[in-house]
Amino acid sequence: MGKVTIGATLVSTVVLLITFGKGILVLRGAADTLSHLQWSVATLVLVFSANVLAMVHAARSDRLIAELRAALDAERSKH
Repeated sequence: MGKVTIGATLVSTVVLLITFGKGILVLRGAADTLSHLQWSVATLVLVFSANVLAMVHAARSDRLIAELRAALDAERSKH
């Protein structure tokens, strides 16, 4: 799950950089505004997806840590 989160973050970063470059071209007078808007929407979707994956991963990790602590406490109480 961590590799998927990292991959999604990397992909969204690359798309964000492409969007930034296209935005600079639009500011310099390029007429390809629609392409910039499409890349902007793609960036928003990818960043949102990467953030959701990161939250799911963090929640899963917290649950696993809680389970391991409970098991460790149970093991310590036996001794």
